[in-house]
This record gives sequence, C-alpha cells and structure tokens, in this order.
Amino acid sequence: HASVDKLPAGPLFLVANEFFDALPIRQFSRDEAGWREHQIIEHAGALAFALSAPAPLAVLEHRLVDTRPGDIVEIRPAATPIMAGIADRIARHGGVAVILDYGNWRSRGDTLQAVRQHKAEPVLAHPGQADITAHVDFEALASASAPLSHTALTDQGILLERLGIHQRAAVLARNLQGKALENHETAVQRLTDATQMGTLFKAIAFHPRTASSPPGFAP
Repeated sequence: HASVDKLPAGPLFLVANEFFDALPIRQFSRDEAGWREHQIIEHAGALAFALSAPAPLAVLEHRLVDTRPGDIVEIRPAATPIMAGIADRIARHGGVAVILDYGNWRSRGDTLQAVRQHKAEPVLAHPGQADITAHVDFEALASASAPLSHTALTDQGILLERLGIHQRAAVLARNLQGKALENHETAVQRLTDATQMGTLFKAIAFHPRTASSPPGFAP
C-alpha cells in the first residue's frame, strides 16, 4: 500500500521503526527578528548551506517560549498528516501504533546527518547516495494523534528490558558458542546499552482512549 489511507478498513497494528526519521525536515535558526530557514545553495560549484532572511513563523510561534536566539528547531511537515491518518484509523477501527526512532520529546538543535557506506559524512557531500536522517520530534507526533491516548516516551533499552529481552537472550544463548555467541551478546548490548541504542532510540505507543497501554509501556 502506498499510504495509510489506502489500507483496508479494520484494526491497525503498526510498528514504525526508523520510518519517521527518514521523512524530510525543515530547519530553522531563531533570530532576534524571527526565524531564519536553513536553505541549500550552489556556491563555488558545490552545494552549501545558507540562511534565509529572518521572519515570523506561525508554525513555530509556540517555540518562542522555550528557545533563545541561535537555537535550531526542526519540523517535519510530512509527518503530521501521516500520523493523523494513523490516529484516525485506530480511533475508528481499533488497534495500536508503536513508534521507535531516534529523537526526543521536543526538537532542539541540529540533528541532520548523513551516513554512506556505514560511515558518517557531511550531509551535502554525496546527495542522493547517502542515508540522510534527522531526529524525530515525538511531541509533534503526539499532537497529530489527537483522537488517541499515548504512552510516556520510553528509552528503547528500558522497553526491551520490560519485555524480557535479557531472559529471551539467555535462552537463545544456550545453543550458541564461539563467534555466534559473541555476536549475539554484542547485538543485545547494542540494542539496550545506554551508551548505544538503549537511550538514543525512543519508543512511544498510541492507542484508543478506552484501551490500556501495550506491554512494556508505562501508562
């Protein structure tokens, strides 16, 4: 299916892992006179970043209370209608949406990044050939899911521990040895450790107001 609204009618049980971070963003720096959008120009035969003239911006009016001049805020326009469509479907037909991604509750700072051949590189170095992402603003997703309830934002490591990842890993490890066991233990650590994906990735669940939170999530 090309979009959420093309799904057949019925309950929706959705897991979105590293989906929203891949949607394009708009980046703004706060200025004394308003917001300056980060734009891309050609300079000396290469792509470069530049700033627009400062101007008020209605969509970021609410961020004036928690930012200062020089702060960067990112918005993801495509995420709002997608999340609203998911919420509407679950509100009408039931289900749950679990979203796991890079990010935090509210956008602040420059999180735009590019990875090519498993290595970080400048965002404009190889356009079209690198994986470009930015952190997810989970507060914005929650705002777009008005008909639903949502859980507290949870670190991925905590969620997986609540769901029993270490007990499951111990069972699987019984039949492993050598390099296979080492890879298995490394994978579990990468998913749960606070210095790796355990805190970098966050998780949130959306469900009907009459339903309880799914396993692993606090109400």
